[in-house]
Amino acid sequence: MLSAALLVQACNSPDKKEIRGDSVVNVGSGMDAKRDTGFTARQNDNPQDAKPGKNLRDYTNESHVNSDDAAFMKTAALGGLMEVELGKVAQKSANPQVKAFASQMVADHTKANQDLKALAAKTEILLPTEFFPDQDEHIKKMKALKGSEFDQHYIKMMVEDHSKTVALFRSGSETTSEDVKKFATQTLPVLERHYAKAKAIAATLK
Repeated sequence: MLSAALLVQACNSPDKKEIRGDSVVNVGSGMDAKRDTGFTARQNDNPQDAKPGKNLRDYTNESHVNSDDAAFMKTAALGGLMEVELGKVAQKSANPQVKAFASQMVADHTKANQDLKALAAKTEILLPTEFFPDQDEHIKKMKALKGSEFDQHYIKMMVEDHSKTVALFRSGSETTSEDVKKFATQTLPVLERHYAKAKAIAATLK
């Protein structure tokens, strides 16, 4: 789903700073799930979606899930956005298997993203809505790839991402939060099918 590999890279990005009066306060990178619940800025005391890395405060204690569940939801959200975006890019493939797989990614992850968005609204967690610059750059480079080179890159990425995403959702299915647990448990079989299918396609591309 974040591209999980890209998520790891994003999570390791340097913390951001916010100037408050005469002092500079570390407010997190916008992807540190343990500290940043929201990708949010407050205006008139109403939370608003904001770009990654631009959190002004940490609202973990104001949500209805713990920090681990908030981390799971944010990671799943950014991964889901990436799966949909790359699935759209992969529609250019001339390989019927790859193109069909990509279409399934768009359909299934769009639904999962919608379900997660509803869960986030219920639990008062604000989710990321845009990619980091390095992720945008990766997408741009993938768009430039053609033919078998693109197919192999895309499917290899799908295998790696879904391996990590399946593990992520298995951990989410074991949480004590019933709402988060239900979402993770219901979505997990779909992700496992994606993982198996991606590996099967990868074997044909060698």
